Amino acid sequence: MIIKNLSILIFFTSISVFAQNEKARLIIEQQSDLYHTPISISADGLPKQQRITFTLKVTDAKNHKWNSKAIYISDSNGNIDLLKQASIAGDYLGIYPMGLFWSMKSEDYHQIATNKGFNANLSISYKDKVLATKTFYRKSTRELEALNIKGVAKRDSIIANYYVPKSDKKLSTIIFIGGSGGNFREERTSLYASEGYAVLDLKYFKYETLPNGIIEIPLEYVEKAHKWLKEQPEIDSEKIGIIGRSRGSELALLYATKYHDLSFVIAQVPSNVVWFGWEDNKSSWSYKGQPFAYAEYTDEDSERLELQMQNDSIQYRDGPKFLSAFANEDVINKALITVEDIKCPILFVSGKDDQVWPSSMMADMMVKRLQEKEFKYEFMHLAYENAGHNFAGGGQGCGIPFLPPEDYSKGGAAKGGTNKGNVIAAIHSWHEILKFIERHLKD
Repeated sequence: MIIKNLSILIFFTSISVFAQNEKARLIIEQQSDLYHTPISISADGLPKQQRITFTLKVTDAKNHKWNSKAIYISDSNGNIDLLKQASIAGDYLGIYPMGLFWSMKSEDYHQIATNKGFNANLSISYKDKVLATKTFYRKSTRELEALNIKGVAKRDSIIANYYVPKSDKKLSTIIFIGGSGGNFREERTSLYASEGYAVLDLKYFKYETLPNGIIEIPLEYVEKAHKWLKEQPEIDSEKIGIIGRSRGSELALLYATKYHDLSFVIAQVPSNVVWFGWEDNKSSWSYKGQPFAYAEYTDEDSERLELQMQNDSIQYRDGPKFLSAFANEDVINKALITVEDIKCPILFVSGKDDQVWPSSMMADMMVKRLQEKEFKYEFMHLAYENAGHNFAGGGQGCGIPFLPPEDYSKGGAAKGGTNKGNVIAAIHSWHEILKFIERHLKD
């Protein structure tokens, strides 16, 4: 899927705020102050048909400084509207109303911190003279108290963070299963909670009462979490869906093949097979005490591909290793996830330039399998050009609409995608995921 424009037309009913210097006015309209919602930016009283520079400066919750710049030409009336006009120079080109936010870069860090919001300082200047400036707050969805969301740390039979929005009616609920990082995904799960869903951010390894790694994690552990949710008085037990990201997609999909009381499954940058566990000769997952058959790439392929990347001066990435495993059809076929056994709608979300593993290819293979098996529930695959592994949330600000994507140039393994491609995918997929959830959790 190729999305060509980030313009989102929204009718604002909010209050405008103004900053003035002589005739110039900087006008900010925001329907919501949450950082993942769009705002309207415009200016008037400017020198006519001149180059005007917009500069955004932000200090995030960990005191890292972020900034961006874009140049626009004022019209014959001395106006600029970022919803309608194109940037001609700067950190992005074209009509992108929120471009100043997602194009921000930091000199000292690779991910924007999201545990708190930030003050955004926006200014407009002409020939190095500042004409107007405005500072306004962009709230984090992790500021739970301000959003009337109760956060509960559950640390007993299951390890999870539980988010409960204030509501007068029974809540639809999402079980969220993260990837191989093993951390709680507060930055992502709080997004869903801010939309009015109860969310269980389920941790399945790397905690004192859990395995140290992804080693034969039992599906029954997810079942235990699911049962606990159903017992909560604020929850509508008939409206519970599951989202799995990266390695967590395997667990979510496998769980749905065995337990048939889910409203939907969403698999983000997913796998269509069970992969090796983090211990030699071990699977990642088990059911009723039996490990699932698993796929793995060979040590020889791993060494060969690493040497090839070094010789070609290519930033390290895991993708070629996982792809090499598909040459062994017998192993792959034994490890396939039988998605046709799922009894609810399925949404796959992937980036076509995923450098961690070939998620788009693997999602396509699951779609083909569902078609061949004449799967009777809704299923769809959102695949994004120039998007990598982290556009749908890889920690901190990764994948949050209108925040800058992770800067891969800071080192580490390549995740894939371009800045613009990851931004487009993050924004579009977020809205499509919400629509999918609403379709299958609505009254």
